[in-house]
Amino acid sequence: MRRRAALRRLGAVTALFSLDGKTALITGGSRGIGFAIARAFVDAGARVLLAARGAAGLEAAVSQLGIAALARPCDVRDPGAVADLAAWAWEVAPPDVVVACAGVSPYYKRAELVTPAEWDEVLEVNLRGAYFTAVEAAKRAFAAGRGLSIILVASVAGIIPLERLAPYSAAKAGIIQLAKALALEWADRGIRVNAIAPGWVETDFTRDLFASRHGQRLRADVPLGRFAAPEEVAGAALYLASDAASYVTGSVVVVDGGRSVR
Repeated sequence: MRRRAALRRLGAVTALFSLDGKTALITGGSRGIGFAIARAFVDAGARVLLAARGAAGLEAAVSQLGIAALARPCDVRDPGAVADLAAWAWEVAPPDVVVACAGVSPYYKRAELVTPAEWDEVLEVNLRGAYFTAVEAAKRAFAAGRGLSIILVASVAGIIPLERLAPYSAAKAGIIQLAKALALEWADRGIRVNAIAPGWVETDFTRDLFASRHGQRLRADVPLGRFAAPEEVAGAALYLASDAASYVTGSVVVVDGGRSVR
């Protein structure tokens, strides 16, 4: 009897993290953290709608994820393209979850050496893109009278100062405050908005940096002594997307191996 009761309780807890019957729209979903989130969501029972700039990367991602995935190219710097993406998503299957994960690699250089074009690119993709993704999704949810979980992917660089990452740090700090502001504004409409702040994660963006001598120093600064795998960030996204986080909004989940508390 006790074992059956324990199994029932375990089943109830597991069900909290299930995404069965849910649909998620994920920008930046063709590789890296975005793709890891997509895979985790599919494994949890969700259907995923992926967006990214590169059609080839999207095709490869859909091929790996199977029939649970569809994709559409989108440049999140263009508000019109983001509006079209939202219209497409709501026509295919109104999302229950929207993840803004589109981003560009930070330019690792001293602030005075950053060009105006480099500054604009980092801010436009990482911050402006997240803003329009969230707003267009919210407008559709308002019109349909639906609740929604919006997850903005920020960075530990938006919480603690990191050298030679001024534009990236500014963009990611903006995302964190954006998540809090939108959570406050939209809570009464049934929309939860949260952010994830990963530390150093092993992706295509960071491979060369991590292989360098400086990468070894970065690893030494992480209390857990290693860089994160994308799947470890995906776990935080799964939590925020699920019913387990139904009372969570305006929060920042830090996944950095302890880097921000050093």
